[in-house]
Amino acid sequence: MTLTQAGRALEAEMSPALHQIASALQNVSARTSESRLTVTTTSAFATYWLMPRLVGFSNLHPQTELNLVVTNRKLDLEAEDVDVAIRYSKTPPPWEKVTPLLQERVFPVASPKYQAQTALACPEDLLKENLLHLSGIYRPGARWPNWFRHNNVAPPPESSGVVMNTYINMLQAAIAGHGVALAGNPLVDPYLEDGSLRRLDGFLEIERDYFYLIDTTRDQENAQLFCDWIRQQALGASGSARTQPSNAGLT
Repeated sequence: MTLTQAGRALEAEMSPALHQIASALQNVSARTSESRLTVTTTSAFATYWLMPRLVGFSNLHPQTELNLVVTNRKLDLEAEDVDVAIRYSKTPPPWEKVTPLLQERVFPVASPKYQAQTALACPEDLLKENLLHLSGIYRPGARWPNWFRHNNVAPPPESSGVVMNTYINMLQAAIAGHGVALAGNPLVDPYLEDGSLRRLDGFLEIERDYFYLIDTTRDQENAQLFCDWIRQQALGASGSARTQPSNAGLT
């Protein structure tokens, strides 16, 4: 097939305009890509720590469009075009730009609504309380049997309490007053601060793994801004993390 004489004349007139439109679309697309920042983290970290703070970043940097990918699955950061990731890990993830952001510490917590059966004065008292257990994907360090063994106390069976398969559901059950949960900084911090949950005084705190901040970009400006901001947020959180509210209202 070949163009007619009229077609060739039309091509000569239209081609420059079409090239100009294509170039403009490419420029707009490039600017949008540069301003968009894709961040991924787990559902618990996003819900309890990151989301309440994100408005602060948006107010400081309104030009950055955040694309938050919330998943408990470990994404292939390169394949998924993720710019920044926050991952909970025993060891530093194998990336060049990795920062230990926050270390988790777990301890018993309960709501002021919870009707305790004991004085909640020692680990043995918890054997008589309604405990909220984690099941499923969670490692032993997040569960009651590990905590009781650290206290040299034989752990109770899971059947003695309520079993939850997500951290979010467990915290919601604790806030509602259904039992005592083994929870940790930094995810539980907002509820300790507003009084929805209270840390039980005098009970063992166990240090666990770190939440690591990963910057996968090659010095991308908006990624650097976000990482600098989130490190400042983490410094503020770690400064207040060891506040220990009293047991008032729990017995």
